[in-house]
Amino acid sequence: MAELLTDEIIIEKLNEDGFMQEPDANWILEYINDEYGGELDTDSSWAKGHEDRIIYYQSTADMYEVYISTESHDHKDLYFEQDVYYYMDANQFTQDVIDSITSGGSSWVDPNIWSDMEYDFNYELEAWWTDIYDELFEQKKEELLDTKEYYEEN
Repeated sequence: MAELLTDEIIIEKLNEDGFMQEPDANWILEYINDEYGGELDTDSSWAKGHEDRIIYYQSTADMYEVYISTESHDHKDLYFEQDVYYYMDANQFTQDVIDSITSGGSSWVDPNIWSDMEYDFNYELEAWWTDIYDELFEQKKEELLDTKEYYEEN
């Protein structure tokens, strides 16, 4: 006889498949690497040259610091209007990195900037995971209903 399908059953089945409902940022980054091939480097002192997104700061001639979030490794190719910031925009930098790594790209963030944006990044990454988990939840629900071992309450 079929059993009533509950959220708890679906969550348990997702756990068995290795999908946590509320994982930490490191687990999510591993998931992104496995599923999309995206990588984030926040430890190296400089980008290695293959990254699709780099975020760093640079001093101007009059000793002000500007922040750069770009896809280019060549200073000549910077789009000043869209790549250069007069302040550290953690929200924008976070979105740039998430977009890059979830598209299979590699990102490097200067460790000095990372320390200021890590909290915002982890928060947004966990929000991103919530959307992914909701999709996985719905897929698992449909999969379990298709087995005819469970039924849904109307």
